[in-house]
Amino acid sequence: MTANIKLSDQQYQLVQALWKLGEGSAKDVQAKLDNLGLAHTTVGTILSRLEKKGVLASETRGRERVYRPLISEGDVKRSMVSSLVSTLFKGDSKALLAHLVNEGEIEKTELDQIKQLIDGENS
Repeated sequence: MTANIKLSDQQYQLVQALWKLGEGSAKDVQAKLDNLGLAHTTVGTILSRLEKKGVLASETRGRERVYRPLISEGDVKRSMVSSLVSTLFKGDSKALLAHLVNEGEIEKTELDQIKQLIDGENS
């Protein structure tokens, strides 16, 4: 299930909470993200939809559904960045990096760190 994972910001935040928790009910996730101001029922609905997408699995424990992630954060990031590059930059990852540099999103020190990462991989 690592290909083509697309999550909205809200969905990503809920899954991120589950990665931190390991597993949890809608109430657990809501408590972890109380700054979002989402109702318990809304959190439950989103978690249920994520389960239908194959992102989460759940089981009933007592009167609650307990959810756990089926995918890693790395899988989600890879898929979403790949989709971004494919959609906005026609598959050219260099164009994404050039865009970030040209828009001032990456500072010189960060570029130096990126270069070190690249040089380290080529060693």
